[in-house]
Amino acid sequence: MAFSLEKFGMNRKMLLINGIMLFAAFITILNQTLLTPALPSIMRDMNIDAATAQWLTTGFMLVNGIMIPITAYLIDRFTTRQLFFVSMALFAAGTALAAVSTTFPMILASRLLQAAGAGVMMPMGQTIMLLTLPRQYRGFGMGLIGLVIGVAPAVGPVISGLVVEAYGWHILFAAMVPLTLLTIVIAYFFLENMGESTNITLDMPSVVLSTLGFGGLLYSFSALGSSGFTALVAVTLLIGVVSLVLFIRRQLHMEEPLLKVDILKNRRFALSVILTMLVQAALNIGPVLNPIYLQTIRGFGASVSGFIMLPASIAMLIMSPVSGRLFDKFGPRRLAIPGLFLAAVFTIPMVLMDENTSLYYLAFVYTIRTIGLSLVNMPLNTWGLNSLSNKVMAHGTAIGNTFRQVAGSLGCAILITVMSIVVANSTDPATVASQIHGINVAYMGAAVMMTTAFVLTILFVKED
Repeated sequence: MAFSLEKFGMNRKMLLINGIMLFAAFITILNQTLLTPALPSIMRDMNIDAATAQWLTTGFMLVNGIMIPITAYLIDRFTTRQLFFVSMALFAAGTALAAVSTTFPMILASRLLQAAGAGVMMPMGQTIMLLTLPRQYRGFGMGLIGLVIGVAPAVGPVISGLVVEAYGWHILFAAMVPLTLLTIVIAYFFLENMGESTNITLDMPSVVLSTLGFGGLLYSFSALGSSGFTALVAVTLLIGVVSLVLFIRRQLHMEEPLLKVDILKNRRFALSVILTMLVQAALNIGPVLNPIYLQTIRGFGASVSGFIMLPASIAMLIMSPVSGRLFDKFGPRRLAIPGLFLAAVFTIPMVLMDENTSLYYLAFVYTIRTIGLSLVNMPLNTWGLNSLSNKVMAHGTAIGNTFRQVAGSLGCAILITVMSIVVANSTDPATVASQIHGINVAYMGAAVMMTTAFVLTILFVKED
C-alpha cells in the first residue's frame, strides 16, 4: 500500500486529508442536483407552483456562487480545520432542517444554509489538493476532483428519482445527515491544518460588490434560460455587470484584495480559464437538454432519463483520475486536442437526433462525448493553476470555480434561449418535430463552443 501511495505522490497523512475533503465535496455537490426530480412532489405537498419551487435550486446556486469568490479570503484568514468545521456545520444544519421542513420558507432557508457551507468546500478542496501534492502529481489529484465534480451531479438525479418514488422527498435529506456528521467526526480526528493563516481584514465593499456582481449574473442567466428576457432579467444583468466591473477595479487597486484578479494577467492561467469556461458551458447543457428530450418529448420517466446518462457518469468515474495521470505524464496538449475533437464530433449525432433515435445509441454517443470532455476539463484547469505560485493558489481556484460556474449558467441560458426561439419561430411550435429541432440547434451551439476551444487549444496551449 505504501508503494502505491508514494507512486501517486501521497503519504498516508495526505491521503487522509484529501480523502476527507473529497468526500465532503462529493456530499455537498451531490445536493446541487439531488432535489431536481423531487420538485414535483414538493410542489404538491407545499401547494406551490413551479416558479416558486425553482427557487430551491436557483437559491442554492446563487448562494453557492456568491460564497466561492469569498473562499480565497477565508482560506487565507482561517485555518483548514476552522473553515472545514464551520462549513460542514452549516451544511449539516441546513440538511437537517430540510429533512423536517413542512413549509416552503422553511425548506428554502435550509437550502440557503446548505449552499453557504457547500460553496466553500470545492475551492478549499482544490487548494488543499494542489498544496499537498508535488507538481508532477497534481494532474492525478485534480483528476480526483474532476471525478467528484462530474459524477456527483450526474448520479444525483438517478438516486433522487428512485428514492422519491419509493420513500418520498424528506428521506433525501434525512439520509444525508448521518453521512455529513460522520464526515465531521472523521475530520475531527484526522484533518490537519494546511498552509498558514494570516490576519488580513475583510473588505466589506468588496464583499457587497462581489455578491451583487456574481449573484446578479448567476440569477439573470438562470432566469433568462427559464423565463426569457424580461425586465427583471435586464435589471439584474445590468446590476451584475456594473457591480462586477467595480469589483474588479477595486481589487486591482487594493494592497490586500478580497480576490487577486490580477493573476488573470498571467496569460497561461487566463487562457485555461477561458477554455474551461467553454468546456463547462458545453458540458452543462447535456443534463438539461437530455431530460427535456427524453421526458417532455419522448414521454419517458425520470428514472429512464437518469439511466440513459448513467453510463456517462461511470465513464467519467473511470476517466477523471486516468486523465489526471495522463496529464502528469504527457501535459495538456496531447489530451485536450483529441478530447475536444471527440467531444465535438460526438455532439453531431445529438444535432441529428429525432423522435425515433434509439435510446441505446443516445446513451453510447453521450458517453463518448463525456469521455472526450473528461480528457479536457481538469487537465486544462491544472495546467493553468500550475503556472501560479502557492501563495496565490487559493485565489486561482476561487477565480476558476467562479468563472466556470458563471459560464455553466450563461451557456445553458444562451442555448436554452436559442432552443426556445427556434421552436417559437417554427411553422407549428406544438409539434414534436419543432421541439426536437430546437434541441438540435442548441446542441449545435454546444458543438460550436467545443470547436472554438479545440482551435484555441491547437493555437495556444503548449506542453509544460
